[in-house]
Amino acid sequence: MAAGKRLTAAQFARAIDGISISERPLAMARAVLVDGVSQSDCARANGVSRNAVCLTVNRIWEAHNAVPDGFERVTAILPKHQASVVRSWHERAPFKTETAS
Repeated sequence: MAAGKRLTAAQFARAIDGISISERPLAMARAVLVDGVSQSDCARANGVSRNAVCLTVNRIWEAHNAVPDGFERVTAILPKHQASVVRSWHERAPFKTETAS
């Protein structure tokens, strides 16, 4: 996993919602993505291969980055005032409110 792939506890909870993963791999992925444990250290601590940890981490990371139907991910360079408008649209997007607690 590249440096910088981290999730908050809330982001992690949203990413795993609806995914069928047993508790042990889920705990390992949480240790890596939320707690910042390296995949190698996590694998050693759990007596599994680094690849086993990597597969689960990648599955959850991809779920976190999935784009819901009817939405599209865009990247743009905008003046600050326009960027703030786009950020506000992003925060109010319907897919955000359906997972909020």
